[in-house]
Amino acid sequence: MMKISVVIPTYNRSELLSYTLQSIVNQTLAQSEFEVIVVDDGGTDNCRETCDAFAKKINIRYYWQPDNGFRAGKARNIGVTAAEGQYIVFIDSGVLLAAKTLENHLRQHELSPSPLVCIGYVYGFEIPNNQVDEMLAIISPETVDQSIAELSQRGLSDIRQKQYDEFGFNISSWPAPFDIFWTCHVSAEKEELMKVGLFDESFNTWGGEDVDLGVRLFMNNNRYIVDKSICSLHWPHKKYVEDHNKESETAAQKIHKKYNLWQTSFYGVDLNNEKYSLNKVINILSQSNQTQGLNANARI
Repeated sequence: MMKISVVIPTYNRSELLSYTLQSIVNQTLAQSEFEVIVVDDGGTDNCRETCDAFAKKINIRYYWQPDNGFRAGKARNIGVTAAEGQYIVFIDSGVLLAAKTLENHLRQHELSPSPLVCIGYVYGFEIPNNQVDEMLAIISPETVDQSIAELSQRGLSDIRQKQYDEFGFNISSWPAPFDIFWTCHVSAEKEELMKVGLFDESFNTWGGEDVDLGVRLFMNNNRYIVDKSICSLHWPHKKYVEDHNKESETAAQKIHKKYNLWQTSFYGVDLNNEKYSLNKVINILSQSNQTQGLNANARI
């Protein structure tokens, strides 16, 4: 049986996709043990040709769906359904894997006595625009491991590092580890994904569909871990200023309405408009009975 299926949704990101695929070519895991499934969400660039160019190097399949708006969940569902691997690794176009990353995903899953969710560590993820040029100057798609070492040395870490510093890397002890189930780089068992119903395709605007799936895996007793050896870098690009707060709040409300967990109830609470993470909100309020100054929303 195929061990790992790497599922990559994409939309008009053929250059970034090529960087991602090259990093997969360079994996230490035997090529017979993994496959790559690229699902094009209605793009109009040369994504298919990019995939074809790698067909002699890795086991890769390409799927396309019409552009009917934001359908990242649907794209990933197509990939999971088609996947032959026992474990699914989700990554985004522009996420470049360190050479041992797939090997380390597989090691963690095979060592675990219970179903596992592995959160990948993504260096440079969500860096501000003023650090993009600095990062571009020190990374290369040809030398991912060396690039990651340089990023680590310069402190250009995963945006979630602040939470790891505060609450520790044993995320299975966090009250809501599903809040960092971000499909830029994460893995889970295919059987578990199918059991909980895959991505909810009714999430058709920015954000929420990944955390929503993460909640269901959590409810189905999947154990969450983060392992810094399961690492990658996010190829930086300057972003237009977009305010996703409203979409984030709407998604959070939808998730709580669906599951009504005590943890998700805190998506409607924050302290002093600080935009704290869900786990920080829960942590603060668990240490204090005071509720004065609550006036915003915990963010996904």
